Amino acid sequence: MRSVNFSAIPMERGGALCLLVLDDGTRWGFPDHRHSEPDGANSWVRDRWGVEVGVLDALRLPAETSAGGGADAPAAYLFVHEARGAPAALPAGARWAPVAELADPRRARPGHHRMLGLWSADRDHRERDGWLPWQHPGWFAMAVAWAVEELRGLGIETVGPVRQDGFRAWSAQLLFPTSAGLVHLKASPPPHAHEPALTRLLAGWFPGAVPSVLAWDTGRRLMLTSDFGPVRHTGDAARTVADFRRVARRIGLIQRESAARSEEIAATGCPGHRLARLPDLFENLVAQVSAEPGGLTPQESAGLRRLAPDLARDCARLELLGIPDSLVHHDLWRGNFRVDGDDVLLFDWADSVSTHPFLQLDVLLRDLAGAPGQAAAREEVIDSYLAVWAGRRPPAELREGVARAAAVAPISRALLMRDRLAGAPPRIRHRYRGAVAAPLRACLAGAGRGRTPHSAARGNRGDTCPADRSPRPPSGTSSDTPSGPPSPVPPSSPC
Repeated sequence: MRSVNFSAIPMERGGALCLLVLDDGTRWGFPDHRHSEPDGANSWVRDRWGVEVGVLDALRLPAETSAGGGADAPAAYLFVHEARGAPAALPAGARWAPVAELADPRRARPGHHRMLGLWSADRDHRERDGWLPWQHPGWFAMAVAWAVEELRGLGIETVGPVRQDGFRAWSAQLLFPTSAGLVHLKASPPPHAHEPALTRLLAGWFPGAVPSVLAWDTGRRLMLTSDFGPVRHTGDAARTVADFRRVARRIGLIQRESAARSEEIAATGCPGHRLARLPDLFENLVAQVSAEPGGLTPQESAGLRRLAPDLARDCARLELLGIPDSLVHHDLWRGNFRVDGDDVLLFDWADSVSTHPFLQLDVLLRDLAGAPGQAAAREEVIDSYLAVWAGRRPPAELREGVARAAAVAPISRALLMRDRLAGAPPRIRHRYRGAVAAPLRACLAGAGRGRTPHSAARGNRGDTCPADRSPRPPSGTSSDTPSGPPSPVPPSSPC
């Protein structure tokens, strides 16, 4: 069952801030629709009400506010729009109401006055912080103007309206139809400022394996890439395993070849998680997360501290393999790769770190285990990955290294999330409370079930540390859970 969502469409009229409301003369309410994506909601507003809009945010509504109400009702959202251009005449039953006129809750439909309060609070928050620039009026016009100018410099013209392809707390996307085909614009928040420069480097080093970067603006964290077609995944078990094997080999080749270019990677601002530092970083991380609201319990904290010697031993043994640090894509799951025959394209490099390359398999193998009937295919994927490193060490030592990396990788992911949230405004940190503790808790649970290096390498599911798999809301909301494969939520989730 698809949820009923709502749209808050503000506009300045006669010197007063107004909202488009439906009003039958007795009660007013926000317009409602069944669209769960920004582009669909924008098109509906344009076609139904004659107003060109974009989406600035999407606020999850309390269950009692949603149409139908109740804890079992599908999640509903209030899309917060930005009006662009003069509106057409509204049809009967709709009007532009001054916000001050809507203050009396007795005139609102059930739940709609609360929506008004959520919209007003969200507006205040967005005005106070600039962490997510695409949530501010005027950003869309700036981004489009920049992209059009950059494309013209390349001899490329836009040939249709720009679509809002989705946004989350960690990115915003626009889609440009052009004379050279579709072009994607991606904008990133401050923690991912390295992504445009890093993607550009990788695209130059590994053409065809990384999206082609047409233009970038490091200061504004904007990047234009050529379209590479839809990401499709087959339900055929053999094809799925073959795809994962190709991806494992491709990322291994990228890691092997880019290891010698560590200084250039570091110059983009890509974080570094050296194995020698991880044990100390781990202990500090446990202490920090234990002190935060909703963080680790005293029992969890004590259990994790007992794992510290094992972590130090795993890091030391990994270093003894003599394989240099390289780039690890900590969000490499089915949503971030495309396989077409022998061609493999890897994208969305925001969650990358420089560390031991074997930490790469953690998310990929967890995602494989979530594919129908694929839990037993781990061995084949590990073999494809280790084939890249054949000759560096004996096969048994390489396989033991994969097992030890499975215990270390979640610590790197937790550190990445901790640092990502460090400069975020309070409302973003609140939405992601528990996101740093989740991989630590999973590690603790895995350790409680027992782990040996060889059992982990040979597919003991309890030996890896799955990231939090909270369901994702529509792509327009910034309440999604980043890093790692998401659980699908109807009707769609495009990123």
